[in-house]
Amino acid sequence: MFGLENKATPIIGVDIGASTIKLAQFKRDKNILSLVNFGVAPTPEGCIENGKIVKGDIISEALSSLLSLHSFVGKRVSASVSGQLVTVRQITVDDIPRQPLDDIVKWEMEKHISYPIEDAVFDYQVLSRSHTGDGGIKANCLVAAAPLEIVNALVGVIRKTHLEPVFIEVEPFAELRLVDYVSYKRPDLDAKTIVMVNIGSTITSVNVADQSVIRLTRMIPFGGARISQAIASTLGITIERAEELKRESVNMDPQANLEAGTEAERATSAALPIIDELVLEIRRSLNYYTTRFESDRPLHLILSGGTANLKGVADYIEVSTGFTVEINRLLLDVAKYDPSMFAESYLIEMAPMFSVATGLSLREFEAAAARKRSDRKKAKPVEAGESLLTYRPGSEGL
Repeated sequence: MFGLENKATPIIGVDIGASTIKLAQFKRDKNILSLVNFGVAPTPEGCIENGKIVKGDIISEALSSLLSLHSFVGKRVSASVSGQLVTVRQITVDDIPRQPLDDIVKWEMEKHISYPIEDAVFDYQVLSRSHTGDGGIKANCLVAAAPLEIVNALVGVIRKTHLEPVFIEVEPFAELRLVDYVSYKRPDLDAKTIVMVNIGSTITSVNVADQSVIRLTRMIPFGGARISQAIASTLGITIERAEELKRESVNMDPQANLEAGTEAERATSAALPIIDELVLEIRRSLNYYTTRFESDRPLHLILSGGTANLKGVADYIEVSTGFTVEINRLLLDVAKYDPSMFAESYLIEMAPMFSVATGLSLREFEAAAARKRSDRKKAKPVEAGESLLTYRPGSEGL
């Protein structure tokens, strides 16, 4: 009656990780964004290897069950690819007249990936151009690339679940979109270089963004599973019990004063060396960034992933690195929610796990967010369609 039958349903953000599958969906009504639903389920064991879905039928069944359980609306989805084979970096190339820049970028990217460029899906944006002393032009480009087989496997699962893959993109851009979306409410974020640290089950990503542009991305072979394994080995307990202790008893707060010999103190002592390894890798990444990119903007870390909820971990990393740190609970700043459906305490607990799914689901709302940011002089508007590795139905190889 009111034309709703012709209106596309909101996009569902789909984040398929090594340990969990996360879904998030938002809707806009009269310029107000609200949470439709979100849900999480364990990823069936052995279904993902090196970032690639290897058992599509099983993942499809798990995804279908999760969609039904939480009554998501529609079939339009946005999903991401991630892992050590996914590359995001800045490159500088010669912008040669009468030679397609696509070919020049492609040739340069061959140096930065470990698989043939013919087996890759890649996209790029020109960030800036500059003139050289001999009259030439240099193009500074942000490039993203992923193995075609990883993208195809993901798209295959989406289609097998009878969903429509509207966008496929690399994980860092989904996380950055979430930060950008709330920056008009959080002007403090605009004044800083944002370091998004997503601690997954097996991989931790460190993505540095300055003024809404990804400057550096790094994948560290470290995840929350290593902490659980260390606790289980040290205490001689099962992984399941170690997981419980990690969630409930481990406390990284230097002021926690845990009683010596207790299970909580022993579990924390087992976790500490693993966390210190992560801190060292974060510091190495940031040292590299500050050496390569000259910027006087302060660094601010935002922790995502289930391990971000580890008691005291944000304070511990802040003290260890000397940079300000917060846990990614930006989901609560993004939209309104019905308190009869979603308890605030539950949203606070779950929000760090949903940074990617939330950013993916916001894909079609980013133009409106850019308009809000553009009202502030310091804001940098972001045009819709900036994301890299955007899937276009009918594209070759997809």
